[in-house]
Amino acid sequence: MTASLDGTARIWDARSGKLMIAPLKHDDVVQSARFSPDGKWIVTASVDTVRVWNAQSGNPLTASLKHDADVVSAHFSPDGKWIVTASGGDARVWDAQSGQPLTEPLKHNDRILSARFSPDGKWIVTASGGDARVWDAQSGQPLTEPFEHNGRIVSARFSSDGKSILTTAEDKTARVWELPPVKKSTPEWLARMAEAVVGEHMNDAGVLEPASEAPVQVLEEIRAQLSRAPSDDDWTIWGRWFLADRSTRTISPFSKITIPEYIESQIKENTPDSLDEAERLAVGNPEVLKRIASARTQLEKHTPASPPPRP
Repeated sequence: MTASLDGTARIWDARSGKLMIAPLKHDDVVQSARFSPDGKWIVTASVDTVRVWNAQSGNPLTASLKHDADVVSAHFSPDGKWIVTASGGDARVWDAQSGQPLTEPLKHNDRILSARFSPDGKWIVTASGGDARVWDAQSGQPLTEPFEHNGRIVSARFSSDGKSILTTAEDKTARVWELPPVKKSTPEWLARMAEAVVGEHMNDAGVLEPASEAPVQVLEEIRAQLSRAPSDDDWTIWGRWFLADRSTRTISPFSKITIPEYIESQIKENTPDSLDEAERLAVGNPEVLKRIASARTQLEKHTPASPPPRP
């Protein structure tokens, strides 16, 4: 399958290189063309129009799916029933058979460059110039706060298990973000933990008042409860991580890298940003902070001074 500046998408025989059916035509540049997971359908994106085609006959299956701005990509959900499109204005979720929108547009404050389904099709991750975000594919509601780089984000994709996303950006970095547990029901201990941490309880009238239970005792009870809970439950993993010793726990709930190991890696990287990150995590550890300060001093000595401004 190829997409072209000549306004067509074409299906080729992979062995012979011969064209298999007539070109799938749009009125403008075709920016994206993809098969459905079962190979029966094709979705193409061209400027402000998306179309779904029969892969055998080349006949359109739906009316054009319209956007208000240039469409840069279109992807099927893993089961082939839905399509997510990304455009300059927003991302949208469509029914692949009827061509009808399924949710309100998913909007960022900047141009959207990428939109992908999670491996189970329940979530969508979008990347815009400013940030990336995860959404509920069925409702179109955001599930996370924005993930931000220091530069323009150009792509975002889920890991194969759907528990993290990879973003790439024009600041010459790629970052892996772990996703929090997202379920329709949360464990009963989560509210108790939150109340114990902040020391306040919200009463039936929606007013905060001092917590009635001793925070230390509540956290100890929750810690004991989680020690007996199944180890493959995401909320259990998260709760155990939250209650672990902050100076020695891993950098995130599902990571295997500990805080001390990560600090060491940031010191070895020896850049202003990495040393800032190490310093933030090493608060309360005078010995490590002293090493970071020394590394920063040496780095500044070997960093060429900026030339004076021209008169």
